[in-house]
Amino acid sequence: MPNGGMDCCGNCSYNRAVQEMVHPHSDRHDRFGELSHCVIRDANITHPFWTYCRNFRHTQHPEELNCGEAPRGWIYASGLFEGYVRIPWNGNNEPYVLVSVECSVCGRQTQEGIMVEHESMEIGFCSNYHYVQWWKTIHEDDSIDTAHFEIPPER
Repeated sequence: MPNGGMDCCGNCSYNRAVQEMVHPHSDRHDRFGELSHCVIRDANITHPFWTYCRNFRHTQHPEELNCGEAPRGWIYASGLFEGYVRIPWNGNNEPYVLVSVECSVCGRQTQEGIMVEHESMEIGFCSNYHYVQWWKTIHEDDSIDTAHFEIPPER
């Protein structure tokens, strides 16, 4: 189990993979990944044990859930390691971490950055701070704050 918390999509009853398989077995881990899809957000979940949202629910009988629940808040991914942080997805577009990018904010090149799709373009960031700073220009949500992220020169 990853140390990112038990409240991940890999344990959530709204994940189609959990509904069909309950938990990934070592011989069927790939199948669990293929099936991972949030049924209330209609979003594919490529890293179910490192993805989160406020709708997390764990029940003994996930197949019996009423999927009429409305999505609350954003989907989150584990960001670049600065301790442990979560960064919001760009709608249903997952930010990919630890990828080679040129930061669209400061121009810094890094082998361990963040990339996200926005309006059919891939945009790169050198840090959680720059990603969330950009994200806030697209999404209005005062609950997301850059204050707890490291400023890039400190990384």
